[in-house]
Amino acid sequence: MSWRSKIHDTAASMLNGWGRERHRGELRVLMFHGLTDKVHKGLENCQHKHLHVERFEALVNHLSVHYDVLSMDELVEKLENGRKLPPFPAVLTFDDGFASNYHLAYPVLRSYGLPATIYLETEFVDEKLPIWVDRVDFAMQYSTSARRELISFKEKLKTLPQAEILAAVEKLEAEMGHSLGRVDREGVPAIYQSLDWAQVREMSASGLVFFGSHTHSHVILGRAAPAVIRNELLESRRRIERETGRPCLHFCYPNGAAGDFSDTSEQILRECGFRSSLTTLGGLNTLPASPFLLRRLGMTNDLRTAQVVQYLAIGDASIRGLVSA
Repeated sequence: MSWRSKIHDTAASMLNGWGRERHRGELRVLMFHGLTDKVHKGLENCQHKHLHVERFEALVNHLSVHYDVLSMDELVEKLENGRKLPPFPAVLTFDDGFASNYHLAYPVLRSYGLPATIYLETEFVDEKLPIWVDRVDFAMQYSTSARRELISFKEKLKTLPQAEILAAVEKLEAEMGHSLGRVDREGVPAIYQSLDWAQVREMSASGLVFFGSHTHSHVILGRAAPAVIRNELLESRRRIERETGRPCLHFCYPNGAAGDFSDTSEQILRECGFRSSLTTLGGLNTLPASPFLLRRLGMTNDLRTAQVVQYLAIGDASIRGLVSA
């Protein structure tokens, strides 16, 4: 560990208790994607969205001691009815539906008895079609591209209409000569693989893991027509409820930044019977808060345990990138 890291961690340990008390009563919604048990090379996982399982377990252990972890059902019921939350409320959420949620995250959650909600992009789970951002990662992994080029290309694509995004990804795959294809084919790296419905049903039956919608095909709703929004919501919910036998009441916006949701998308969510929606806007939620505009704290593999503890305590993204992982 570098001297800078040691100084940061020492300062963080002194400030964390103060920071947690200062933000007592504020809601922390943690955002994960997948987990990994490997060290990846090249551009694979270069944006750190797949958290190493050892870091995940250290985080879950910390949460079990210092925070009051609620399910989304518990949280929303309290928000809707004006009921008081515990002193240090936290919620665990996973986006997309990666197979590692079952193989790596679920055993840890079960060991500690902590609830979580997984938001499924149902085309990914049902049809094994990868999310476009993973197609970009896979195609560029086998090129001479640098991390900054990968990130820049994906940020540019996020500003395009959905049809143009997919066309640009197909063009990239053709140029690079590598296509991820279906994620259940032989040889696909584990971090790209999706859950299957048997795994979803097993976790749902445990009463510990709940499932929400992340749309059917990862459409960015803030730039979609009302009819498209409604279809994405209803199709994903239909498939989740058919497979789990339980109501699907919670939603998570793809991408989820400013401009990726709107008053129109919230209205349609309400009309379709959803009770909450999550963004990727960073920070803690001061209560009372709308269950339809909840902020989250992104948990990634570039944060050491001391940084994560500080991030949870104060909800300040400025600690990210101060020192390397």
